[in-house]
Amino acid sequence: MEPITIAYIAIIAVLLVCSAFFSMSETAFTSANQVRLKKMAKDGDKRAEKALGILEDYDKFLTTILIGNNLVNIGASSLATTTIAIILVWMNDSSVSLVSTVVMTIIVLICGEITPKTLAKRNPEKYALKVCGVVSAVEKLFSPVSWLFTKFTNAIGNRVGASEATMTEDELEVMIDDIEEDGVLEESESRLIKSAIRFDDTQVGEVFVPRVDIVGIDAGASNDELRVRFNSTGFSRIPVYDGSIDNIIGVVYSKDFFSALFGTEPFTIRSIMKPMKYVPETMSIADILSDFQKSKVHMAVVLDSYGGTMGIVTLEDILEELVGDIWDESDVIQLDVTPIGENRYKVKGDANIFDTMEKLGVEFDPGEYDDYSVTGYVFYRLDRSPLRGDTVDVGNVRIKVTAVKGRRATECEFEVLPQEESPEPDE
Repeated sequence: MEPITIAYIAIIAVLLVCSAFFSMSETAFTSANQVRLKKMAKDGDKRAEKALGILEDYDKFLTTILIGNNLVNIGASSLATTTIAIILVWMNDSSVSLVSTVVMTIIVLICGEITPKTLAKRNPEKYALKVCGVVSAVEKLFSPVSWLFTKFTNAIGNRVGASEATMTEDELEVMIDDIEEDGVLEESESRLIKSAIRFDDTQVGEVFVPRVDIVGIDAGASNDELRVRFNSTGFSRIPVYDGSIDNIIGVVYSKDFFSALFGTEPFTIRSIMKPMKYVPETMSIADILSDFQKSKVHMAVVLDSYGGTMGIVTLEDILEELVGDIWDESDVIQLDVTPIGENRYKVKGDANIFDTMEKLGVEFDPGEYDDYSVTGYVFYRLDRSPLRGDTVDVGNVRIKVTAVKGRRATECEFEVLPQEESPEPDE
């Protein structure tokens, strides 16, 4: 083999190594987790700082990589054609071009694209740190050319109205699910983060206690009646109304009541009650939480669009949107499914509908329903917010709504009917 041929083959090999480098760099920086890189940089890793600096101007980086990769691939292909023509002198030009194209396509795909990109994808941060120094130097080398191309592509992008992509809340939740599947987050942590994301979008009208479920007391009631009410409910605060629950005028705290009860001064419910806050049903729970913090209150009356009383909302109701059910000393902890009679069960609204049906030994076809909660399934079947007393039939199970909170069923009664009494499914 002639020296010139050996030299050409050596140059082709070097160009293929450069192609692999550019491909690996592109995948490494594109797939690298910037949060991890920022943590490394915060811990003093200078290479992570340099990698983050490269990612800050991603357009410049990508342009540099593409220019470099195309240059070395074109150079390798051209030299390969010349080399094959020298080796296979008996071939005509068209055959040499065909052989060169096929051979170089296979070699570039395997050695310059697939292999380096696969390696970089498996551990992008590791390879980004390894190549960041060379990438930075190449960026400086190609700076004039990449600047020209970047300006050109930006001009085209602006002309066609291209805009920077933003991440939606739904996409963020999908990302959290992926992180949970990777084992980085526990299910409870994932649920808490997703609740926090949706927190600002949740309105008071979705979490309040309906007026029919309010435990209040008339302002004209006796102190003994109020004492009995506190003792029987275990509540720390009770709304006070004047004549009707639709006219809530204040709230009385158990600590104030019992302090006055064991005191020496005479008092009435009106004299110890505190003012009540009033909020519209459309107010976000994030805003009312901030309002509660500023005013140092834990309860408010929820008003509809006409100013009528819809119900009440408490600090506990809001916090439960984040962390789930909160039980205090006076609460009786409820299981998801509790037997209450022959073939009858009390089921929490946030219980898993699939698990519930499995516990009851009932085959369940959810249709197009793609969530998991009982309250969500009831809403799906009714096609509206559930009301107390609503029923839904599925197979040989009758689901009756027994308690609602805002627009959700918080408790339902499941009755498993004998097969011969099974109702026809609701349309």
